[in-house]
Parts: sequence; C-alpha cells; structure tokens
Amino acid sequence: MPLTVPQQTVAEDENRFKVLVTGRRFGKTHLCIRELCKSAAKNPRSINWYVSPSYSMSKQNTWTQMVNTLSRLRWIKRQNEAELTLKLKNGSIIALKGADSPDSLRGVGLDFLVVDEFQDVPQQAWTEVLRPTLSDKKGRALFCGTPKGVGSWSHRLYTQALHEKDWNAWQFT
Repeated sequence: MPLTVPQQTVAEDENRFKVLVTGRRFGKTHLCIRELCKSAAKNPRSINWYVSPSYSMSKQNTWTQMVNTLSRLRWIKRQNEAELTLKLKNGSIIALKGADSPDSLRGVGLDFLVVDEFQDVPQQAWTEVLRPTLSDKKGRALFCGTPKGVGSWSHRLYTQALHEKDWNAWQFT
C-alpha cells in the first residue's frame, strides 16, 4: 500500500531522529513497518527494533501485518513468533519488543528503532535504556504517537525535535 503525502514527508526526511504526532487512523503502524523494512533492506546485517508500550501491543498491532508484508516480498529467512523476531535473507533482524519490561531491552546495539505510541512508553525506557542502544552504531529512531498533553515527556520530546540538530518533528491530524 503506498504512503500518503504526509507519511511520505516523514519517510523521506533524512534526520537521525524523527518525532511524529498524529491523530488516530493516520496510518502510523503502516509507516512504522515500512520504515523498519526500509532500514533492514538498506543495511544488511542490521538490527532494527519496533518498541511499543507493551509486548502484547506489539504482537497484536504489528506482528501479523509485518510478517504478511515481508512474506509477500519473500524477504524472511527465519521467523520466531515466540520472540517476535524475523531474520531476513540479507542477515538483518527485525524484532518487536515491549517497553513494559525495560531491562529486557538493554545490551544490544541498534541500527534503527521505532517507538510506537511513544507517549505511553515510560520516559526512562527511552533515556536510560533505548537511547544508549543507538549510540555506538549511530542508530536512527522514529517516534510515533498521539497527543498526550502539554507537560508530558512526549510533548517535551516533540518540542526538542523542532529545535535540535539532526531531529525533526511533525504534527498531523
């Protein structure tokens, strides 16, 4: 399925960190899956994670759609549904994770990270656990979510992205 013009705007942006705040039914999950696949395809042997507020949310909202997409493309070498992990033919890995157990996210170096519904992910999961996973590989990140309110960490991250070098932010209805 092709991207809409707003989705394409985000996808084509070259900044390392991207923050997207939208209303419901924008197609955030579709965009997230596409960006994960693009990163995995362009960077053989890369490690690419999708993180949502909970493991069950990642499985429920994304797993089937991602597996179907990559199966149609014949990219999957090995699939582990118990661990929500796909190994692709080019050696890249795409894994779905939940921020409900932040300590389980430690210790790996990531090339690309999607944090979906980031407004419901604890700030410490980003600052203390996920952000360091991007450091050694200079990994990229896409944050997608819905508005949570002024004063929330997600609002502060959105505002930061508007002013920081190598960051960008968008807001769509």
